[in-house]
Amino acid sequence: MARGQGAAGGPGARATPRLTARVTVAVHDLLQARAALAAAEELGLGIELATAPGLAAFAGVGFCVALGELIGRPILVDCGAEPGTALAALRTGARRVLLRGAPAVQGKLADIVAQSGAVLLAEPPTPLLTLAPGEDPAAALAAWTVRRDATDPS
Repeated sequence: MARGQGAAGGPGARATPRLTARVTVAVHDLLQARAALAAAEELGLGIELATAPGLAAFAGVGFCVALGELIGRPILVDCGAEPGTALAALRTGARRVLLRGAPAVQGKLADIVAQSGAVLLAEPPTPLLTLAPGEDPAAALAAWTVRRDATDPS
């Protein structure tokens, strides 16, 4: 079957998506988040958004949770290795929180996480594309798909 043709192969056949990959993109602000979502849709990628490392400590967890609300979907709040930031994120309403390298603390937060219905991750999802401040998400995602396509054995 040729690319872009459905099972019947005729002109009215539904196009098949070019890519079925899923990627987590770490963003710094609302413009970057919206641009990443638009670029992922254009490329046919599944996408989860995360806050950039250090953003929760710099801008505050309220900013990070509001970012998810403004884009209309949950955002993974990266709290680094700071349990206090993770706790604040959970109390502020974050649904997905990343707390790196603190297994003992994660166990202590498990009850709070369970009560809130949130998810606490110990490692970032993979693949993870972390954008630089001001970096164009469309260009970064396009480059990521080229690298992914070059290494995909299928």
